[in-house]
Amino acid sequence: MLPDKQTLRRRFLAERAAQAEQIRQEVSREITERLLQSTFYRRAGCVFCYVSTREEIDTVPLLARMLADGKVLCVPKCGAHGSMTARRIHTLEALQPGAFGIPEPPDTAEQVPAGRIDLIVAPALACDRAGCRLGYGGGYYDRFMKHCRAVSVALCDDSRLVDQLPTTPFDQKCRYIITERQVLHPDEE
Repeated sequence: MLPDKQTLRRRFLAERAAQAEQIRQEVSREITERLLQSTFYRRAGCVFCYVSTREEIDTVPLLARMLADGKVLCVPKCGAHGSMTARRIHTLEALQPGAFGIPEPPDTAEQVPAGRIDLIVAPALACDRAGCRLGYGGGYYDRFMKHCRAVSVALCDDSRLVDQLPTTPFDQKCRYIITERQVLHPDEE
């Protein structure tokens, strides 16, 4: 029997917190390179990407590269009742502390419709080989991805890639899982 999501969250948060900063940075660099080399990244004109917190896979260099590559870059703006919108930014300096202490764009940032997004880059505490991701329990990305046809990608440390995670009908799978060692495409496995 699979452990429940809360038990797994506690376990993976503790593992992530115990990871040496140097290892976290190296894992982040390798994952960033794998994403940047992917066909789905190169084809995407409009990207929706999370802004990382200190212990997550670091997306700050990735966000800077997306802007340098001329992508239309959107980042999350969290709202009430688990809602999230995609807001366009033109510089990283536009980000300011927002919900949960996560950097967000200002309220005045342009909202980009979900149908315009080509690629979603989602955070993950853990992922499984079927494309399921374990988030933080708020359901923000699941709600957002449910209404978006974009290619979805989860960034995950290979040490937190498991065979199976518990899921609910509400959970949205990602088309790709990128770790520092591999790019998984669960639909093709």
